[in-house]
Parts: sequence; structure tokens; C-alpha cells
Amino acid sequence: MKRLNILIYLLAFVSSCTPTRSCVDNNINPAFIGFLPSDIDSFILRAYKPNDSFQHLVDTILVTDKFASIYTTTNDTTVVYINDSNPNHWIKPGFDWRLYIPAKNRTVQISKINSTQVDGKDRECYNPINSFEADGQIITPKLIQTNQFFTSGYMVYIHK
Repeated sequence: MKRLNILIYLLAFVSSCTPTRSCVDNNINPAFIGFLPSDIDSFILRAYKPNDSFQHLVDTILVTDKFASIYTTTNDTTVVYINDSNPNHWIKPGFDWRLYIPAKNRTVQISKINSTQVDGKDRECYNPINSFEADGQIITPKLIQTNQFFTSGYMVYIHK
């Protein structure tokens, strides 16, 4: 019994010594509802300086179903996880975004991404996204947790 108490004490002490660190920004995955696969087999993401009325372009990313992305379709919804090694190519805070769907000649604007900086002890921790605007509509997203990283996270739902 004494060994168990000592072990519990040591585990509590070691875990209390784990330093906290700043968590990283979360990203938003596009979820296309009602689109044909050929409609969304490629789209363009453009990152702009935030809160600047989309005046200053920072970066342009071509997303395709064959390179640097994972397309997952369930029923009428396709979630696209951008699997790019450059984290600035993910829809996340710090930029305003335009998502252009060439097959539909349609642009979706994602802006005012509000995220809270938090600290964590885990090896990986992420800041929550509190809200964002999609085409001028304020969205309060829910964090989706599936058993797969490429279908989990925050979503911007884009209807056909």
C-alpha cells in the first residue's frame, strides 16, 4: 500500500511539472453539399490580409482531388482535408479567404475567423474557433470529432 501511495505521488508530481505551451491555430475544412464530384475535383483558395476587404492577396493555392488533399464523401457531402505541408495553405485564422469553384463559377468568402489562444500540456493542442463569416453570414461552428483526422475539425458548409 505504501508503494502504491508513493507511485501515485510521483505520477502526480511528474504530471504537474509538465510545462504548458501555446496551442496552434485550428483550421476549417470545406464541406461541399450536393455537388457532383466533377464540380469540386479542383478549386482555388486565395488567402488575403485579414480585415482588409479582400484587397491584398497573400497566397493562392490550387486544391485538387489528386494532389495534397483528401476527399471524403458521405451521402451528399464531400469534406476536403487540405493535406499540404504548408500550414499557411489551410483555411485558418490570420487570413481572410476566398474559395473559388471554377466548374460552378462560384466564390465563397470566409472571413473574420475568431479564435481564442489557449495553452495546453498535450503534445498537440489546438485553439478553438469561436466564429467566422461565410459569405457575410456569421457562423458559430461546432468541433466535429470522428475517428479520422481528415473528417474531423471545424467545417464551412458550402451548399450547391
